[in-house]
Amino acid sequence: MKLVFILGNAAVGKMTVGQELMKITDLRLFHNHMTIETVIEIFGKYDSKIINELRDIIFTYFATSDNYGMIFTFMMAFDQQSDWEYLEHIKNIFTPYGTEFYYVELIAP
Repeated sequence: MKLVFILGNAAVGKMTVGQELMKITDLRLFHNHMTIETVIEIFGKYDSKIINELRDIIFTYFATSDNYGMIFTFMMAFDQQSDWEYLEHIKNIFTPYGTEFYYVELIAP
């Protein structure tokens, strides 16, 4: 399995690049706003605990699936240790299944 992290600031094109990459590969797209917008719609507010728990469920089930791989977009603050720790947390979910990890940083002027 492959896991591609598309990282970058807000509005840099992570989802657009992920959608295009999904079209030319067998990778599935998990855009970070899929969980954010769902939680806001249902609960009426942003709640990082619920968002992260939903993501963990998706990552855990996906890691054990027979899918080729996943693209995950994430608004990364490269100077925040907590963001690096979150990426490691995700990697720890996938690592037991022999996953290959790839990182793409998007930058816009």
